[in-house]
Amino acid sequence: MRKPTPLYLVSFAISGFALTMVGPSLSTLRERTGSSIAEIGSLFLALQLGFIVGSVLAGRVLDRLDGNRMYAVGFLMIATALMALPFATSLRSLWIVMVTIGLAAAIGDVSANTLLIWHLGEHVGRAMNLLHFSFGAGALIAPLVVALGVDAAARLGAAVALVMAVWAFIVPSPTAPLVRREEQSTASRRVLVIAAMFFFVYVGVEIGFSGWIHTYSEEVGFSGRAATLITTAFWVAFAGGRLMSAWISDKVRPKVVMVFSATTAVVATVVLVASQGTALGLWVGTVLFGFATAPQFPVMMAYLERRIQLSGSDTSWFMASAGMGGLAFPYLIGQMIDISGTSTFPWMMLGLAVIALVAFARANTVLGG
Repeated sequence: MRKPTPLYLVSFAISGFALTMVGPSLSTLRERTGSSIAEIGSLFLALQLGFIVGSVLAGRVLDRLDGNRMYAVGFLMIATALMALPFATSLRSLWIVMVTIGLAAAIGDVSANTLLIWHLGEHVGRAMNLLHFSFGAGALIAPLVVALGVDAAARLGAAVALVMAVWAFIVPSPTAPLVRREEQSTASRRVLVIAAMFFFVYVGVEIGFSGWIHTYSEEVGFSGRAATLITTAFWVAFAGGRLMSAWISDKVRPKVVMVFSATTAVVATVVLVASQGTALGLWVGTVLFGFATAPQFPVMMAYLERRIQLSGSDTSWFMASAGMGGLAFPYLIGQMIDISGTSTFPWMMLGLAVIALVAFARANTVLGG
């Protein structure tokens, strides 16, 4: 119980739950507040605004204060926000809840990724994949729990977050390594910016798809239950992809995994475009896309750890960029669906998947392949 790795692996599931329960909750929250699709889609904007601010602050604080105490504070904030969700009956109050969740999740995200790297160093690959698998597991159960009721799901999530906060308070924090390894270089501003661009696009792809696939499925004629199953299928494939990447992390070079997964994501979106909302194409494209996008974030983090020595402030660059991607693209998708119709969704995902592949290729070139 006093070792840090189990804490991060278990607790990251509640971060995944809190950040992704918004998508399957949109229909209920839209009815509760009397909002349009575009208006309720602004909750993604609130969530990611909080995430960006939290990412910038967390990295700086992490380099100066006890990491696990800050981690615990993040989970206390998640618990507070989720307990407030059932009482949020206006769009403004939902914004406050979502900003708080985003802020708290960023604290946890920056802390867990950085502290795990500090704790395990060059052996972080498998644990990093398992950490992000835990996020996927939390996201996987989110639509299933939300199907039982948004308010009940929020209260359950709050209770678990409180347990995680207590656990974090009693576990000693890892500290930053004092000497960098021979194969590592200093993280220059140019390297950080180029690597951050990948996370910007990648998270836009992941959150854009997972946040809107439920609504898209309903709009093309699927029932609410079928839309929930499709969303769940995405997260099952996503979790499976992260488990697979954890298993092969010691056997296959990160570059190979990244090229394969980013290319497969493009193929999956081509299937979605070609299917035009038909059942077979939507199911195949969704499952393939979940599997393909799953390894990219943790594998990229492990890839960067091998080449540069990462501080909390460095990690915050990546998380803040991820937050900006999660802010911009899901909101843009919602606006485009509202203006141009549901057929816009698969085309936008195709474009983003292609850009993510190009972004990794650029980062790989700068980092020396």
